[in-house]
Parts: sequence; C-alpha cells; structure tokens
Amino acid sequence: MDFNPYLVESRTYFVSALQARLKELNAQGKEVISLIMGDPLEPTYPPVREAVQAALADYTVSQYPKTEGSLAYRQAVSDWAKRYYGAELDPETQIISCNGSKEAIFHLPLLFDWTTGKEMWIPSLSYPVYAESAGIQHIPLRLLPLNAENGFLPDLDAITPEDWKRCQVFWINSPHNPTTAIASREYLERLLKLAEQYNFLVCSDECYNELYYGDEPPASCLEIPSQHCLVFRSLSKRSHMTGYRMGALMSFNPEYIRLLSKMRAPLGVGTPDFIQAGGIAALADDEHPREYAERYRVKRDKLVSELEAKGFDVFGAQAGFYLWFSHPSLPTSSDLLEAFIDAGLLITPGTAFGDDGEGYARLCYCVTNEVCEKIILALRRLAV
Repeated sequence: MDFNPYLVESRTYFVSALQARLKELNAQGKEVISLIMGDPLEPTYPPVREAVQAALADYTVSQYPKTEGSLAYRQAVSDWAKRYYGAELDPETQIISCNGSKEAIFHLPLLFDWTTGKEMWIPSLSYPVYAESAGIQHIPLRLLPLNAENGFLPDLDAITPEDWKRCQVFWINSPHNPTTAIASREYLERLLKLAEQYNFLVCSDECYNELYYGDEPPASCLEIPSQHCLVFRSLSKRSHMTGYRMGALMSFNPEYIRLLSKMRAPLGVGTPDFIQAGGIAALADDEHPREYAERYRVKRDKLVSELEAKGFDVFGAQAGFYLWFSHPSLPTSSDLLEAFIDAGLLITPGTAFGDDGEGYARLCYCVTNEVCEKIILALRRLAV
C-alpha cells in the first residue's frame, strides 16, 4: 500500500510525544506534573451542564444534527457577537457551528483550489494543526518568521508585493499560542487591507480572546467588517468546554459560509443538538470568562514571580493561560525541558511549535489552585 507520505515521514504530534515521555517517567517512579496541554482542570461553567442535561431529558429520538448548527445556536452566537463586539452577523448566512475550532482549522483548506501555486501562510511558531493540515493535504506552506524582535507577530513590512500575490490563506492567531503575543487593532486592520488588495483570506483564530488581564479585550477581526476574513471562535477556553467540542465560524462574507456549509456537509461534523444547548447557555453569559480570567491572573502572577526570581525572561502573558519563557543558562529548548523534568514538571519545548522556538518553552497554567501551589514548590527546586 502507498500511504500518505506526510503521515509516514513527519514527526509525532508533540502532545503524543510528550505524553509518551510522561508515561516513561511515571514508569520510572518519578512524580511529574504535566503542564503541556491547554485543557482547563477547573469545572465547566455550570449552566452548560444543566442545559445539556435538560436537553437530553427530552432527547427521546436521535436524529442527525444540521451541519451548519441549529438556528438557535447560531442566533446565540450572533447575539454574543453583537453584544461583545458590536458586530452585525446574520445567523443564517454568516455563521456556522463547528466542533471546537480544531477540526474546522484542519478542514478549512478543503475550501480552496491549491493547484495554482498559491500558498498557505502561517507563523513560524504556531498551533501545530495549521501545519499538520497543510502537510497531510499536500498544500504549499510558507512560514512567516517570529522572534522577540518582531514581538512574535509576522512582520508585514518584510513581505514583498510579489510574495503577497502568492498568498491564498493567512493564519493569524491572537492572543497567540504559544507565545501569548497580541495583535493590535491597527495590525489587524492593515492585514485585512492587504488581504483586500491581494485577494487572500485572513483566518483569524481567536479562541483566547476572552481570557485577558488588561482593561480592554484583545482586538478582534469581528470589529473590522472585512469581506476577506473568517473568524474562528471556540467555547473550549472561555467556558472550560474542551470536552464538549463547541465553537463557531463567522464571516461578514456570506459566500465563505455558504461554501463551508457545502464542503462540511459530507464530513459529518454536525454538533449534536444537546451539546449546542450547552453552547447557547455559555454564550448567554459574559461574566464567567472574566471570572475565569481573574483566577488565571492570580496564578500567572505567582508563577511569573517565581520564574523571574530564578532569572527567567517571561514574554507577554497578558492573555490566555500560557507562559512563554527563556533563560540565559538554559540556551536550548531541550535544556529547558530537562531542567523542568528534574524539578518535577513536564513543559513543552518551544521547538514543538517550530524551529524558531529554539531556546524557549511553554508552560500551561490552566490548573487548580492546589496544583498551582505544587508547581510553585517545583519551580523553587529548579537548578539554574
């Protein structure tokens, strides 16, 4: 048999590789706290579970859910977007549901013809699913360099007009995983103007937007009514619903949503109606994400204080629940990984997100207060 060469030749997905390392350490009798996944350990927003249970009580006949999501769910998304960003979106023509954002990100390239030489552009450090999707589907991929000098955001000035003409999809993720970088509204406006000028689609992955620590939320492409943008939002982080798999795609251009609905129908990705009931309950409330963010802020402050006391340089950390850091005495990502393992913590080496992550590591702190205190004790044992 001839298997997909990308699957045969590419490295193992970083989470699987690190989980294997964790299993190995546990087998050796070592107690290690895993801080590799952005999977909140605190309870899901309680009305979500209540709404799902109530919906299941009446769920005597099971039928296929609609690919695009129920109108009630899409209306809840529309109401939230209007309330939160002042965005006017028609729930029937400008919104479609998705199972979290991961599967939607992976399937998005199926929307396009990739035989013309056009490329998908992603930050050189990014959520691995962008690159995995391109690799498995044999899509030309361009990495846009990220580093501390450009604030871990692609340098739009470094791209020539001839290069822009090759772009078909531009992925922007803000607040950014793994670095926590936040794109300003001015940055997003400029990017969207370039998209209009050179006719490409900006895919804006915004799943951490409601977990922020300043007075104002990070900018969103929902605030900029562009015809060249598709916004990906997930309830996984803002409402602690990773296991429910609930999200939405939104665009001011109904043609994208029409084609997405047509493309996604044979994939069988419709979200069960009872799960959508939980999504409706989550979207009806804007306060619980702020409460969750405040809890994360307290944990962030404690952990950053410990890391800085040990000489670590922590970047950003103004949104989300990741810490992106380096240390002058631990120059490689492997050095950082092993030092933390020795202290009893498993973190993600920066190179898991791309070669430009060399010298950095990411730590997830979406943990309980009890686990956070254990992390603090472990950080104090770090040999640096």
